[in-house]
Amino acid sequence: MDKVLWWSGILIALLVAAFVGVALLKKRLVKPHEGMSGGFTLSDLRALHRSGKMSDEEFEKAKEAVVAASRRASERQAQQNKPPGSGADRPPR
Repeated sequence: MDKVLWWSGILIALLVAAFVGVALLKKRLVKPHEGMSGGFTLSDLRALHRSGKMSDEEFEKAKEAVVAASRRASERQAQQNKPPGSGADRPPR
């Protein structure tokens, strides 16, 4: 009876270790969302501007940068979603 409990404990420990290993591996392999960035959002910039921590000129420059980055990300996403052979990737005649 003691051997059954001992082997059951070993099996449970191996299963838990395998689960943790797979979870960690999956976490490492999953790519972060490309549209998300660690930078500021427009609402962050507005809050800084409203609180006086950012001048009007700084706010406008930062806003332009955020909008431009968002536009580039949207264009990249659209390029990736085009079906192959759609002709959209060929230069116009």
